[in-house]
Amino acid sequence: MMTSMAGLGLSSGLWLTAMAANPVGVAMLAERGVEITFLSWFLASSVPTISCMLVIPLVLYKLFPPRHKATPQAPMLAAEKLASLGPMSRHELITLGTFVGMVLAWSLAGVLGLDVTAITFFGLAILMLGGVFTLDDIKASGEALEILLWFGILYTLSTQLDQLGCMQYVGDMLGGLVAGFSWPITYVLLVVMYVLIHYLFVSQSAHLLATNFFSVITPQGSSCNVLFIGSGYITGKEVYRHGGVVTLVCLLIYLIIGTPWIMWVLG
Repeated sequence: MMTSMAGLGLSSGLWLTAMAANPVGVAMLAERGVEITFLSWFLASSVPTISCMLVIPLVLYKLFPPRHKATPQAPMLAAEKLASLGPMSRHELITLGTFVGMVLAWSLAGVLGLDVTAITFFGLAILMLGGVFTLDDIKASGEALEILLWFGILYTLSTQLDQLGCMQYVGDMLGGLVAGFSWPITYVLLVVMYVLIHYLFVSQSAHLLATNFFSVITPQGSSCNVLFIGSGYITGKEVYRHGGVVTLVCLLIYLIIGTPWIMWVLG
């Protein structure tokens, strides 16, 4: 369960469209003259993120071993379940085609001059015209719509704080703390402080504009963590205890492996 929590956070950092905060961060960087595309995001995040995906399960296996270490019947049960589903339905084929098309359009948006928001609405239109997603489905998506509303509020608040100079004040204050250090030391200190600050945040969307591997650091570090803990298979105490280790390992990998890779990719 801890591996699933960590994997969800890492996958959120791997893809530009995997988490709501990511495109917001890209938009705010664009206002400052820094352009990041779907492809450049993936290239920059791929090496450190995939490295974490390979290392974290091994670390957790040693620190937090599963109760059942052998499930020889799992492949057979999975095959039987897959066979019982039968061939892909018309709606499933439409969904698959729409998903692949949207990912390709997002990845080539910068090259072809496409608007990513327009691509999203076009994909939604295809699903609705194909009968995959109906008005009744939209009515039933109350919780998802509520999350979008809260996200809009958080984005508005963060934008106003930025316009009022709050973020500039925080940046100047942190800049004063690291003044006089060389850029590598300054870089490491700022990243470490940013990750530790997430210990106080309730969600990733509230703590915008960085990698998402710290989402597992506390039970409230991500809204998804609440669902994992609510399953009854893992406790908040276990997340506090092992989440810090997972976050530390990810932080070291991103700093030691990710930093030189990102600097080489992005120049």
